[in-house]
Amino acid sequence: MTATSAPAQTAYLEQRPGVNAHWRRRFALALLCVAAGLGLSHLLSGSLRADGALAPPERFVLVFAYLGCIALLALLADPGPLARRARLRTLLDDAWMALLVPGAGALATLDATKGDLSGYLLICLPVAIFHSTSPPRAVALQLGALGFAAPGIMLYGGLDNGATALWLSVVGACTAVFAGIAVVVETGRRNAFVTAYELELRSAALIEANARLESNNRKLELRTAELARLNADLEESSAALETANKRLEELAGTDPLTGVANRRQLFETIAREFGRARRYGNELALAVIDLDDFGPINKQHGVIAADEVLAEFAAALRAHTRAVDLVARYGGEEFVVLMPGCAAGAAALLLERVRASIAGVPLGSRRIALTFSAGVAELAADDTDPLSVVHRADAALRRAKTGGKNRVERS
Repeated sequence: MTATSAPAQTAYLEQRPGVNAHWRRRFALALLCVAAGLGLSHLLSGSLRADGALAPPERFVLVFAYLGCIALLALLADPGPLARRARLRTLLDDAWMALLVPGAGALATLDATKGDLSGYLLICLPVAIFHSTSPPRAVALQLGALGFAAPGIMLYGGLDNGATALWLSVVGACTAVFAGIAVVVETGRRNAFVTAYELELRSAALIEANARLESNNRKLELRTAELARLNADLEESSAALETANKRLEELAGTDPLTGVANRRQLFETIAREFGRARRYGNELALAVIDLDDFGPINKQHGVIAADEVLAEFAAALRAHTRAVDLVARYGGEEFVVLMPGCAAGAAALLLERVRASIAGVPLGSRRIALTFSAGVAELAADDTDPLSVVHRADAALRRAKTGGKNRVERS
């Protein structure tokens, strides 16, 4: 017996009394109807004798009267609280069936002279098929019927010795068949119940496991969705952080007023381009620019107007320079243009074009005319300090200032 079948066997024993009660009531009702019908037919036909001697019909009536009483007992009796336990109820069911056994034996005796087993079969076959009990008890019930039938046949059957032996062998064979039927039916009934019970348990376990799996899947889907949302938030935050970092880098290297590079970015770029020019032998030019007479503009038009002029001048510088060039605010009204891959002559020509365009266009909301002076220098072969070119360009700027302003000087 497996661990699963043990509870199934217990459940089978628990439900067996209910099944027996169902079939017992049906069998008892049918038996009661047969007994009542037989008794009424004999009464109405007048076949009962009044001399006190029992004729065969009267004996049949008595046997069926006995069986009718047993049937009536099955219909009316209720074990009630005395038989709450399944084992006791099964014993009571077996006891009721045992009460039918004498009637079956009596019918076999009465039918012996006619060679008719219908009465015996009427009792024993339904008991074998419908009554559920253990196989040993089922066999015992059938043998009990034979035990009552055999003495009756031998003593009251009215047959000679040969016929008696033959009739006993027929009844015994029928009893063996009924006992076999009882065992086979009970075994099949029990096995079918156990199989169905185990399938039901497994089905319930599968349903429960499937419910848990669906619940876990829903939780997993929710967690996956939450993870996807968190991942999206993280990506969004990372993108925002990257943008903010880039903006911070830009702000860290950008002049807030003009939007061009500040001194920090300027010197970092000069050092980087100086190393690259030395490494690859490239040209490098630098211009220092100073707005002419910017102090009076500040005093006359105010700080806001002066700031507008600085911003527009820085934008004009960026518009006239190359993408690789760096425009930076050096301080106050001074600017620096760093031009990689460019000689001093080309840088000076570029600044002359810028100077000419600036001179013809007033700047700011006050439309202020503006000029500038510039000093241009290029990287020399013997320069070892990146700032050497800055110093030479600054010296050229001073010469442009002292030489009359609004001009470009080369170092």
